[in-house]
Amino acid sequence: MMKRIALSFLFASTLATVIPSRAQAQHKSPLADAPAIRKRVELRDKRFEIGVGAGTTVNETFHHSAMVSAHLAFHITDWLALGGVGLFGITSLTTGFQDELSSTLKDPQPGDRAPDAAEAKSAMNKPSMILIPQVEATPFTGKFSLFGKLFAHYDFYAAVGPAFMTLVHAGGGTAAATCQDKAPNVVTCSATGPQLGLTGALGFHAFINDFVGIGVELRDIASKDNPAGRDVNGDGHADKEDALWSWTQHMVATVGVTLFLPVKADISP
Repeated sequence: MMKRIALSFLFASTLATVIPSRAQAQHKSPLADAPAIRKRVELRDKRFEIGVGAGTTVNETFHHSAMVSAHLAFHITDWLALGGVGLFGITSLTTGFQDELSSTLKDPQPGDRAPDAAEAKSAMNKPSMILIPQVEATPFTGKFSLFGKLFAHYDFYAAVGPAFMTLVHAGGGTAAATCQDKAPNVVTCSATGPQLGLTGALGFHAFINDFVGIGVELRDIASKDNPAGRDVNGDGHADKEDALWSWTQHMVATVGVTLFLPVKADISP
């Protein structure tokens, strides 16, 4: 009798353990296959971006260039895009360094490598036009509020690509001759013409609505250049080889308005 009671108790305990386990295994959470964010506004995915703006170079040695910018891109996904940027110089201002340099230069003495102020100005250059095809990535997106009243979407992006830059004579003084290959007995030449370089940019968008945003960007463009147009490598004359002596960085900060098309953004499930 006691043996039967013990077997019955053991059987009941086993059923009590197995049946809830199977029920839990068969139960599926309603959030198991759900997206991380529901009803998300897809501000970039499968949309064209058109932007215009203005900016300035921020680290030039002799001239700060004021520039207008244009941007066109297609967002393949919400985080990846292919695009192009154009930067076009409209005017320039002398830097404080150039003003100080011009005030200290004196008439050169025989055998002295230092030029006079007019000769120094004649060789300086500046970027005139920069064309950039690029790949753009947007790894960070979100939404912010101001004083709990104004809400807006935002994103941070990065871009990289080659840069096709045109350098022109910056003006001031008598125009120097264009730099040639291994030109003898030339102490000043203006490094002008097309240059190939590399560029990278970091930017930020704040969206006014689903299709209009404000963009801020900082771009670094690196290329071979000789902004002073002087003998840099110390071979006794100025020529194209001086422009190949070192990399020069041109940084441009811009702010502008960007438009996303189609106007109506998709909303995720």
